[in-house]
Amino acid sequence: MPHIIVEYSKTLEPKIPALLSSLHEALAAQGIDKARIKTRGIALSHADVGEDGAGGQMMHATLLLLAGRDLETKKRYGDALHGLMKKTAPPHCAVTLEIRDMDPDTYYL
Repeated sequence: MPHIIVEYSKTLEPKIPALLSSLHEALAAQGIDKARIKTRGIALSHADVGEDGAGGQMMHATLLLLAGRDLETKKRYGDALHGLMKKTAPPHCAVTLEIRDMDPDTYYL
């Protein structure tokens, strides 16, 4: 059910496998059934980032959750995941995370 999708500059590739594993484990540590978590990364061959343009680096994660969790819980998840991303990213890498609710009426298992 929960999905962690990390889009990242291709130059960050060596760091990503360990980051994805860490994010997966961190979400499980928040009490989510590990068997239901799906974590994946998408390398971006081309991205312009801020003032650095094509030479910049970025890492953006989207956490998709079935609707129903309160704001405090979502922020706890976000703090845990974003903290790991910031530790992994090199200096000057743009690091962002967004949490989105999925509609359980239109999500098929």
